[in-house]
Amino acid sequence: MIKVHTMFKKVCRFIRQHQKKILVGGGVMVGVLWLNKYLHSKLVDFEFKRTTEYVEQLKKQQHFEGTLQTCDSSTISLVPKVWEHLLMLLDFDQVLDMLKIKSGNKLQLWEELKINIISYAVCEVYATSLFVMFMRVQLSVIGGYMYVDTHWQKSENGINFPLATAEVQQKYLACIQHFLDIGVKQLVRLVSEAVKKQFGSVSLKDNLFLKDFHSLLQNVKLDIAGTHGVIPKVSEYLLPDDPAHLPSGSSASTTPLVLSKLLVETSDILESPDFVKVLSSCVDQGYGALLDKLSECYFHINQSNKDRFTNPYNVNVPLAKVIPVLKKVLQDVPVEDKSLFTYQLLQLELLKSFSANIYEAFSQSVEDSNHSLNKQVQTV
Repeated sequence: MIKVHTMFKKVCRFIRQHQKKILVGGGVMVGVLWLNKYLHSKLVDFEFKRTTEYVEQLKKQQHFEGTLQTCDSSTISLVPKVWEHLLMLLDFDQVLDMLKIKSGNKLQLWEELKINIISYAVCEVYATSLFVMFMRVQLSVIGGYMYVDTHWQKSENGINFPLATAEVQQKYLACIQHFLDIGVKQLVRLVSEAVKKQFGSVSLKDNLFLKDFHSLLQNVKLDIAGTHGVIPKVSEYLLPDDPAHLPSGSSASTTPLVLSKLLVETSDILESPDFVKVLSSCVDQGYGALLDKLSECYFHINQSNKDRFTNPYNVNVPLAKVIPVLKKVLQDVPVEDKSLFTYQLLQLELLKSFSANIYEAFSQSVEDSNHSLNKQVQTV
């Protein structure tokens, strides 16, 4: 008992003698424990945030890939309509029928046939390139807006409006009809003038090498581009001047605002240097495909010489022989083969990167987009 009492007195004396040290040490220990707990909670929060961002990025990537698949399947199914409109505007079958029944000036009809068939070949390059790129731009923009709609939060007054409603999507995507009805006509006019300028002075009796065709087509390309890179004022071919020209619907209060915003933003994209760069790449690939078709024409024309193979680039052929064969190569082919150029464009890595950049830009500012729209609606 005495030993315990003595030990207790020693402990008390030790505490009194080292009171400050014990308090400081205890404070340090508590601080270390608290800091450890704090750092652990921050680490957990950081890991949770990173995991959430990673999952969100995967969802966004899946949504973008799904958007691309929808876009590509829609493009493949709709692009034949573009070719149909070109054939209606450059109706060389009618000219051929007139030649068969010997109606009108034969030489004049052959000249018209020459211009129409070459114009169709060049128009197919530009129209397909524009259509593919416009579809990618539209679906990337609307895809970004749809992603915003799935992540929007309520505003301060508890009211918020989705951006990509069914009506907005319908009206926005209906812009493609403007291209088919008006844009294609403008394109045919532009291309036909350039073709007449370069091929008008070339006689049907003139012998042409493939390199001569290549040189003439390059001049056509330069005439079409002018000083604008590829095509002057691209947005005029693809977008209506007034949203009122688009098909009407129920016209919900937010629809005109969102649609107007979409058209302005899309116009900015179409006139951007990045769009011109990608379109130029598509058109270059189209001219390459056209030269391949011309090479095929020269091969068929020279097929009579079966003794040995002759390089098509070493053969010169009268233009009058090339035109009918080119017409057959352009027109009398299965849709699957005709769509090959479209498939090639859709697989361009440059186009995919361009689409991804658009989608990313339109799927980021979730709160800003909705806040801006809500503010505009409240002032109406």
